[in-house]
Amino acid sequence: MNSIIWDKEKNEKLILERNISFDEISQMIMDGMYMDIIENPVREGQMYFVMEIQDYTWIVPFIIDEDDNIVLKTAYQSRKYHKKYRRK
Repeated sequence: MNSIIWDKEKNEKLILERNISFDEISQMIMDGMYMDIIENPVREGQMYFVMEIQDYTWIVPFIIDEDDNIVLKTAYQSRKYHKKYRRK
């Protein structure tokens, strides 16, 4: 892995709409603060970071580009994965 990168406009949208930024998510990933990395069952070549953010389970889809960078696509809360990964 070289770097974690993302689209600046998408980051601004996440901040406004979901109260989270790729900056925060990137730091959490670098600190190992994710619960799992899984394959996206719908999009070939895309993976998910499964993360706990704001006391809920979030999915952060990403790809690895040709320069070996992690490219974050979006971030969203997931009921499906919250049921699977929530702490008991």
